[in-house]
Amino acid sequence: MTAHPMLRHWRRNYLFLIPLCLIAAFYQLTYTVIAFTNLIQWHQITAAPFQIDSFRRVKVISPTAKQAGLKENDSVVRVDGRDLTADRVLWEEIQRHKPGETLLLEVVRHGETAARQITIPLTTGRKDAPTVGTWLLVAMLVLLPLFCVAAAIYVALRRPDDMRAIVVFGLLVSVSQMVNTVEIYSTPEALWEFALGYSSLGTSAWPIWMALFGLYFPTRFDWDKKHPGLKWLLIGPLLALPAISIFAVEGALNDFRLITPLENLIQRTHFEAIVLVLITISITVFFWALGVKTATLTNRDAKRRLQLLRWGSAAALGPLGIFAFYQLFSGDRQAKNIPEWLIIAVCVIFFIFPITLVYVVVAERAMNVGMVVRQSMRYTLAKGGMRVALAILATCVMWGLVVLVFGRIMSEAARVTVTFVAAVIMVFSVRFARKHLIAWVDRKFFRDTYNSEQILEELSDTVRSVVDERVLFDTVSRRISESMHVENVAVLLSSNGAFHPVYWLGLNLTDRLTLEASSATIDQVRNSKEPPRVYFDDEKNWVYQTSEEEVATLRSLNSQLLLPVGLKDRLLGVLSLGPKRSEEPFSRTDVQLLRSVALQTGLALENSRLMTTVASEMAQRLKLNREIEIAREVQERLFPQMLVTMPGLDYLGACRPALGVGGDYYDFIALPNGDLGVAIGDVSGKGIAAALLMASLQASLRGQTIQAGADLAVVLTNVNRLIFEATPDNRYATFFYGQYHRGSCLFTYVNAGHNPPVILRRQSGGTVAIRLETGGPVVGLFSNAQYQQATVPFEPGDIFVGFTDGISEAMNRQDEEWGEENLIPAILECADKPAVEIIPALMRAADRFADGAPQHDDMTLVVVKVLRPIPEPPAHSMSLGPSK
Repeated sequence: MTAHPMLRHWRRNYLFLIPLCLIAAFYQLTYTVIAFTNLIQWHQITAAPFQIDSFRRVKVISPTAKQAGLKENDSVVRVDGRDLTADRVLWEEIQRHKPGETLLLEVVRHGETAARQITIPLTTGRKDAPTVGTWLLVAMLVLLPLFCVAAAIYVALRRPDDMRAIVVFGLLVSVSQMVNTVEIYSTPEALWEFALGYSSLGTSAWPIWMALFGLYFPTRFDWDKKHPGLKWLLIGPLLALPAISIFAVEGALNDFRLITPLENLIQRTHFEAIVLVLITISITVFFWALGVKTATLTNRDAKRRLQLLRWGSAAALGPLGIFAFYQLFSGDRQAKNIPEWLIIAVCVIFFIFPITLVYVVVAERAMNVGMVVRQSMRYTLAKGGMRVALAILATCVMWGLVVLVFGRIMSEAARVTVTFVAAVIMVFSVRFARKHLIAWVDRKFFRDTYNSEQILEELSDTVRSVVDERVLFDTVSRRISESMHVENVAVLLSSNGAFHPVYWLGLNLTDRLTLEASSATIDQVRNSKEPPRVYFDDEKNWVYQTSEEEVATLRSLNSQLLLPVGLKDRLLGVLSLGPKRSEEPFSRTDVQLLRSVALQTGLALENSRLMTTVASEMAQRLKLNREIEIAREVQERLFPQMLVTMPGLDYLGACRPALGVGGDYYDFIALPNGDLGVAIGDVSGKGIAAALLMASLQASLRGQTIQAGADLAVVLTNVNRLIFEATPDNRYATFFYGQYHRGSCLFTYVNAGHNPPVILRRQSGGTVAIRLETGGPVVGLFSNAQYQQATVPFEPGDIFVGFTDGISEAMNRQDEEWGEENLIPAILECADKPAVEIIPALMRAADRFADGAPQHDDMTLVVVKVLRPIPEPPAHSMSLGPSK
């Protein structure tokens, strides 16, 4: 079986991420163990008496070395008789000696030529045993980087296909290297190259990740999507910093001669100033980007997260920036004149930044970073994986207790026997509580119970056939409650100018609750681009701008998220959701899924009412003509009633069914990002059956455009699967769907076996007809059909015409087809007219050719004219109104 493209992408990213995560985890765990080991064995750790540069000149001297006669800028020639050719030589000698021993140096003093010998007593890095305060400080400076790495790995592995997760991973790993409490020479010699390279890479790459985080989080800038190369004007020079840093430290470790030219170049140029300028620019980009996005975001939760991140970052990075500028402009590069407590305070304050970052990303779910997928965890628990883990844990615990309590009075064999028996008893005891353990894990930690695609597919299949409204609301409410762990769900429907609860879960609604249709809450639900969120603990939340009666009603419903249930521009009802059991806010993915569910519910509700109406009319009049008339009216309501004004475009569509109702379909969809979706299709067959399949096709398409976004190949793949599962084997539809991107004037499309629409373009050599053919097979016929998308530019003067075979195959009394050879000249004859006149003109031309012959098939046309010139895209969202 061929793997799904998303699954292949997921696996490929994991093959890239897992080695990086293992490297980061190995380094940080090793670093943590060494840091605490050094603290415990402080009296055995020899401190470096001095530091040198690549010219072997002494730069930092301990008090003991200074008393022994060593001075700054002394050139160290030999250490214990070994030529000092690299840092490795000095570190090896330090490791070889113990505190209390001496180190013999041969140095050449500045201005002299003869070498002199200096004997330096070696000491530990501390005078006294570490105090409780020292332990706490080291624990903080060691465990916080470990926390950063753990959070980085968690975010990366939870979102392997999200570039933002990669950026967060790099940023947190870099932050973990900004504070170092372990000298490299105190680590095992085999790890020197690795530790130096890893630490240097992390520290020097920090400004790169800062800039990228600002550009990508929480959403990527539109200008960066259109011109991704612009950011490399900053990222490119910053990439040189890790390369230079790693080369310098690795070269100094092995041979000073490798980096002497680099040191000379750095000393002759203002390298440090250039580096500081680049870092300052990257941090400026970080704060500028967050500021711009905070000002432009309309979602209150997203705005609140960014404000929290901005203030936390400013508090953490401000002291560090002041410290860096002081070192650069005062010449005190080693911070000799700054108290040690102040340096430690700056380091500790700096970790406000990663803590804030992790809180915003994980706790606030800014990137929908959730817990481990519940299904896989349930599978592991059900198959015995938890029992295996408990067995190992129980064995270790029991062994420790047995050795501690009975170690002196039992033999080794007896201890092993007692440990095994106790562990088996413990495992079997826990086995009986496994069901309660699973429920507790689900309730406390897991929220994303099922895959969102699975929820949509199951709901679509279920609600499509539901006629009874109460069954519909019960199905939807319980599915949401079970999958997202939402205990309070209520459905309010419009009736007599107000919205009343008609169904609820987990609530005790004794009073007659009402939300007037003219209330501020309903206006918020109807007009907001995003479903309104209710926060009773936030006085700035929109809910406190409503009346006291509305606040009381929402409190009674325990509302946290309000979803509109409707069809097109009609609000049929409101779906009120209470907080999750985990008390975490609804993520962006949650909201997208719930909007799709609400749309499906609205369509199902309308279909339910339609079926009820049809049944009632049939029972009352028993006339098939009335049934067809009702269905025709409903079908006409499914076609676009009002068109969004799209600057630069003049567009319109029309359908003339052969019978009372037809199977042709066209649609114009106002997308959330301001773009325009254009659809046209032809369902096999005629009459009521074709009309119902056409309605299902429209519902599936609109649901998938919200779920899959701009990936039209995925949209058509999902639509095909939904139609295939919901229709008999002999039912299918030819279908064409495209999206016009108003910012770039590009038209992306997928043709699923439909008559290729044409774009007529006037050029100097004449008129060119461009046929849009790329795509795949018809929808609903094959379960695993694959589709391709293509993109063409819209140029001023272009005319896009989509049509069904009722147009191209219109026949006269001699059974001759009109065909595209007559359609294209007819388009050219009325090309200068607006779209509202082109469609009737083409219909009349087809009728003239038919010369009174009966119409055997539905006739549908979609015309999109590109005006001259194309105006600039508006700064705000599109306004509603008829197309011009």
